[in-house]
Amino acid sequence: MENKIIKMNNSTKNILILFALFISVIILIISLTKTTKDSLTDYQMFAKVINIYRDKNEHNFLFVKYSNGVVELLDYPYKVGDSISKKKGDSIEYIFRGNRIIQNNLFEQARKEKTLR
Repeated sequence: MENKIIKMNNSTKNILILFALFISVIILIISLTKTTKDSLTDYQMFAKVINIYRDKNEHNFLFVKYSNGVVELLDYPYKVGDSISKKKGDSIEYIFRGNRIIQNNLFEQARKEKTLR
């Protein structure tokens, strides 16, 4: 058997490096997109908004407290008394306010937030 050594010139090395970088960026974009999608659909919520407040320890950001004890950063203009219903795997969150039902499409909301940044 013969040992063959493959020699590459600098332009070939640069092309391979650029190709590897390109593939890495594509994989990163796909994984970030999947992570965002999963985080928006992979939970369920059936609770009522019982409090909305500013947390001085968290730079005065608005937080929402639900009847199930969950406290999180306010990312949608809920009002105290709103009932939130969202099934796991669904991207639509239903907000029951008075005698109205508001549909909040979480994918659309995330797209809007992304374009504002």
